[in-house]
Amino acid sequence: MGPRVKPYGFVASTLLLAASLAFVPSMASGQDVASTPSMMQGTHQHPAHIHSGTCETLGDVVYPLNDLTDPDMMGTPMAGMASTPMAGGDMGDVVAQSSTTVEASLDDILGAEHAINVHLSAEEIDIYIACGDITGTPDGDQLQIDLEELNNSGYQGMAWLMDNGDGTTTVEAVLMQREGGAMATPQATPSS
Repeated sequence: MGPRVKPYGFVASTLLLAASLAFVPSMASGQDVASTPSMMQGTHQHPAHIHSGTCETLGDVVYPLNDLTDPDMMGTPMAGMASTPMAGGDMGDVVAQSSTTVEASLDDILGAEHAINVHLSAEEIDIYIACGDITGTPDGDQLQIDLEELNNSGYQGMAWLMDNGDGTTTVEAVLMQREGGAMATPQATPSS
């Protein structure tokens, strides 16, 4: 089953307004609109999934997650994330985030080995940039995990899994880029 996404009516209308305003400056300056990058494209768009297995032995995609995108594209930072201290203290600024509701309880997800894996892009889906094993003991109905850097990507992050009490879990994830963490030459992740 695919993810059930929460409605974001206000965010959607704000994005629509931003997209329409993006064309005004380029038309006023005489620039060709077709050659002007859209504000909607953003710098970061990283596909992410919950896989069976662990980061060491990723299996099949079990639950697709919404792409991690520029924080500006989602509006304000997700609840709790802006004030949560990140592991290591110097993980850098949040460059991408997402929120997805999946059709499984947190107990179901923890009942077998699972990992959250983040990819470089849809075009370079075979390059993994961050991953975190979904393990640990929930604090109430929430579990926080680290997304560790892969393939010298310069990216790491965190994910929060929150059981909604109705057989679904909301997965919120953030991706940070290390200070000076320009990505080294990425390599495709070998398949096992």
